[in-house]
Amino acid sequence: MVLPARERHNDTNVPDNEKYIGAVVEYLEQGRLHTGLVVREQANQVAVIGANSREKVFSRDLVLLRHPEHKANRENLATVLAAIEQERQQLASDLDLNLLWEIVSEQDRGFHAGELAELFFGRHSPSAASVMLEALFQDRLYFIRRHMEFVPRTAAQVERLRLQQDKIRLRSEAGRRTRTLLRGIIEGDLTPSADEAATVALELRRYLENPFTRSRDLTAMIEAALPDIPSAEAAYEILDRIGEAPHGSRFALIGGVRDTFSEAALQEAHVSIAPFREPGDDSAAVTIDDDDTVEIDDAISCAPLASGSTRVRIHIALVADLVAKDGPMDQEAALRGTTVYLPETSIRMLPDEISTDRASLVAGRECHVLTTEAQISADGQLTSYGIYPSRIKIAERLSYQAADELITGESGSATAAMLRRLHELTTRLREHRRSAGALLIHRREPKVKVSPNGEIEISIIDNSSPSRELVAELMVLCNHAAAHFAAEKQIPFVYRVKPAGGGDLARPHLSIHPEFHAGIGLNYYAQTSSPIRRYMDLVLQRQLIAALADGSRHPYEPEELLHLLANAEASETDGRELERRAKRYWTLRFLEQSAIGLPLEATVTRDGTSAELDAYGIRGTLNGAPNVVSQARIVVQIARLDPLRGWLALEYLRTNPPYSPAPA
Repeated sequence: MVLPARERHNDTNVPDNEKYIGAVVEYLEQGRLHTGLVVREQANQVAVIGANSREKVFSRDLVLLRHPEHKANRENLATVLAAIEQERQQLASDLDLNLLWEIVSEQDRGFHAGELAELFFGRHSPSAASVMLEALFQDRLYFIRRHMEFVPRTAAQVERLRLQQDKIRLRSEAGRRTRTLLRGIIEGDLTPSADEAATVALELRRYLENPFTRSRDLTAMIEAALPDIPSAEAAYEILDRIGEAPHGSRFALIGGVRDTFSEAALQEAHVSIAPFREPGDDSAAVTIDDDDTVEIDDAISCAPLASGSTRVRIHIALVADLVAKDGPMDQEAALRGTTVYLPETSIRMLPDEISTDRASLVAGRECHVLTTEAQISADGQLTSYGIYPSRIKIAERLSYQAADELITGESGSATAAMLRRLHELTTRLREHRRSAGALLIHRREPKVKVSPNGEIEISIIDNSSPSRELVAELMVLCNHAAAHFAAEKQIPFVYRVKPAGGGDLARPHLSIHPEFHAGIGLNYYAQTSSPIRRYMDLVLQRQLIAALADGSRHPYEPEELLHLLANAEASETDGRELERRAKRYWTLRFLEQSAIGLPLEATVTRDGTSAELDAYGIRGTLNGAPNVVSQARIVVQIARLDPLRGWLALEYLRTNPPYSPAPA
């Protein structure tokens, strides 16, 4: 059959300069097409929400189709997407790639999906093109993909591929046996033979210990056997149950987090020499941290001025003096993106010689710092600020508990007086931000530690304690000053912004353009206060230091900042998710060991659909509760628990409990 010549056309049906906001589009993600509503776009990125209202941000190049015939908003989006999906399913049920290939196989040219859709379905519509694209993306037999063109294979090629697929099907029986074995080990109803255990251990250890080359085939096999458990976690658990768990932190291995540094990075850390810095005149600076903190990147002090104002100094570890741009340490830090804090261990962004020693603000020792010096009026208004590098000697290290006692107690020491003054000032600063629209949320945060012998310890951090609020507010002030300085001097910088109003459309995001951050209540904001632990904070610190030394020179131009930002944000996101999963796993393990069958105090969340255990800061679904509202106090017991899958279900017992201590 000879086809009429057609004008080649692009199936994406969206010109490169098209504006997408308010459009229903289909975009490519992991080889599949997904449908959603574009709610925001900036430069070459768009933000899309699907039927579940979750937002995704990706390159506009991944938008392949647009549905101009469908008009949607947040209220009717689910209905519109359901209608599109119904149409796609009807078309997909009729599609026969074998028949289509037979029709076009003699044509010595490539076809776009829209062209093939019009040929097969008799019409060219976004849904028809979508169904055709989806089928062609999954096809491994009839067509060869060349970017967005699809060329029919020859009859000989198709026959050869069919023979190969037959061989693969023969091997699938062995795959089924392996999947049954993996599932049986996890479920506890199958004990592998010595040979089977040895084979499984060899493959899974190799899988975990080489995170950047993890076999796709093995991943697919584990996911098929255990679809409700992440593949790396399932691999570790299987090894653990057959007595072959690899050495090292469970979740560091699961997350593929590197726990060693290159020899070049370690050598650079050892020989790195900081430049000369003028000595500062602050002899009262103190650090306030948890007892076990070893990466200390901030110190604070204040002094009254004759005008009635207060001079506040916030000192941040000057890591840029010790870690050269593009050197071995910097390359490692860029790959890691952040320090990852796991219950079993901490995987640092920089070698210990830098992060916990030479850059850390250790009491009693001279340290290089980048200081923000601010003048605060008696009513809590920032009247002026300056930023400069120097070196100071840290006067004292305090724990949060010790600082709280000095603030609320009756000590007459100079440090206590300084902290009380800082607490009064930061309370006023926070109230000013609140009046500007800042959203101030305090959650009790669980801290989970696992000792080398497997003992689990859980404590709850109250972020609303006086000293924690004081330190947090001073870090906000420091970050605000850095952002304001960068904006004023037009330094290439990365800002955190959130437009006022706009509901869900005005979500926090990152930008190289300074804008208002409604969630914090400040006109400019960035993150610069943790350069030991966050790579982008170190990058921005270099920008500030260079501007202070020579305003005409910037270590990073905007394009490089955007590239670094994408990598660092991905690493930070992965690190936070790994920390969250690790905390939940070990907390559930603790509850499994210590709290089954016990009455536990809890607070209702989400209007009775879930509850949070007060002593452990972990949430679970709530069953059997009467009409209870959020924040109601209740007593529950554990109904169902699975650490591996992250499941926790709580059974309601009673309400309005008297206070009783949590079980040990």
